[in-house]
Amino acid sequence: KKEINAIASALVGEYLLTREFVPGVDIEKANVVLRKVFEMRKEFVARVGANGGNDRKQVKAYYKQLRADFNAKVDEIISDFEEMTK
Repeated sequence: KKEINAIASALVGEYLLTREFVPGVDIEKANVVLRKVFEMRKEFVARVGANGGNDRKQVKAYYKQLRADFNAKVDEIISDFEEMTK
């Protein structure tokens, strides 16, 4: 949970810096990206609590998939940051 919160906070900071200091940012696109960050944080913090069961192999596979999904979502949001200035 700490890692998810730290990355979400970093993305919010990036949003604020981009919105305030990068010329030509589309504010509507920026707000959509910010909403995605909040939704991502909420989703993945909730998923951490549901660990996939009691079997060690199931739990390990669950968290491996969780990390893969989280990394994919972060990559998507970073791509959205790039689109804000276009």
